[in-house]
Amino acid sequence: MLTLEEVLKEASSKGVKFVELEYVDLSGTLRSEILSLETFESKKGGSFDASSVGLSVIEWSDAVLIPDPQTAVIKDDVLRMLSEIWEPFGGGRSPKDPRYVAKRAEDLLAAQGYKGMVGPEMEFMTLNEDLRPVFAWGNAPKINYHLSSPSDPLYEFKLEVMDELMSLNLQPEVTHHEVGVGQSEVSVRADTPLRAADKVMRVKRGIKEVARDLGLIATFMPKPVPGDNGSGMHLHLSLWEGGRNLFYDPDDEYAELSQLGRYFVGGIIEHIGSLAAIVAPTVNSYKRLVPGFEAPIYAIWGRANRSAAIRVPVYRKGGKNSKRVEFRVPDPSCNPYLAFAATFAAGLDGISRKVDPGDPVDVNAYTHGLKAKRLPRTLHEALDELESDNAYLSGVFDSSTLESYIEIKRKEASEIGSWPSEAEYRAYLSV
Repeated sequence: MLTLEEVLKEASSKGVKFVELEYVDLSGTLRSEILSLETFESKKGGSFDASSVGLSVIEWSDAVLIPDPQTAVIKDDVLRMLSEIWEPFGGGRSPKDPRYVAKRAEDLLAAQGYKGMVGPEMEFMTLNEDLRPVFAWGNAPKINYHLSSPSDPLYEFKLEVMDELMSLNLQPEVTHHEVGVGQSEVSVRADTPLRAADKVMRVKRGIKEVARDLGLIATFMPKPVPGDNGSGMHLHLSLWEGGRNLFYDPDDEYAELSQLGRYFVGGIIEHIGSLAAIVAPTVNSYKRLVPGFEAPIYAIWGRANRSAAIRVPVYRKGGKNSKRVEFRVPDPSCNPYLAFAATFAAGLDGISRKVDPGDPVDVNAYTHGLKAKRLPRTLHEALDELESDNAYLSGVFDSSTLESYIEIKRKEASEIGSWPSEAEYRAYLSV
């Protein structure tokens, strides 16, 4: 475990001039303040107005930033560290600090004898300055999966992205062109909920900075292009105990998924409506969750089924260390700390109550007339579900945190949802 003193010693040896203290608000926005190295060495932290970012009230708005040395990275002459948010005047950790919510999820897992691991796959679109997807001749919606150079116009961009993420110690594993025009995916190595969420925030920043330097725009908006696939953030989840993957069962003929793993899936399926408000948290998210674009619309599960909300990968038999479940509802607009914490809380609730996920579905959910539970169709619907179904979150979300989150998202859903779109102008201008 790195200490702050060790980090500062390395920073000094590498000519660092500034310290950037990063933190995350409830909506998942990465924020920061920059201190001179000399100032930081005397203060060992930072401070900010928490009421300006929705983390406190105006009459009690002071907040303290305490850096996490384990997140230290040096970019040119700047030392970046993700920070904990603390209450003022000697108070405790802020319950509205998203990193604290993820830490509480890890504590809840540990109390039940588990270590949770999550491997995020982040999809995103790369746009030109005119906000059109980067494409080459022959590119068309929904046919671009795994394009290689020279057909892939983003080939060199993706190499630069991987190089940047490796330099930031973010453990990128795979990148490739996705189905959509100008769409890419980056996967990072699985980690605990807190550390995986840290990676997501840093990966998003790194990708955006590489794009900016090339005169491009990288967006993690769930559905930026009409008529083409949206961008998800699929979560590969597993539970471990003493180095043993608890989701693996070689005697399960269907998918080598253990009974505990099935209960975990059952918990997610039971709470999927309220989870949607956290893992798919924008008005735009529900333009992605529509039929025909490889995004789930029903609360179903199955092996190798990409039309299901939860897929159990079955690439190879006997993969005891790789057995996992893939939750396909989340998208990269979510706050990863809250999303990972809520998803594990739902899974643990399924385990504790032995929730049966129902029979697996091995058909295309878009073309078969399934009579399954439908995911929320709007952010307002998802928030309705979250207001009525949130007891399973009590071990990781403080009640005031959940109330603030719902308030922020209700306002967002009402304000953005009331704006007329370009499609509405086209359809209704002449009525």
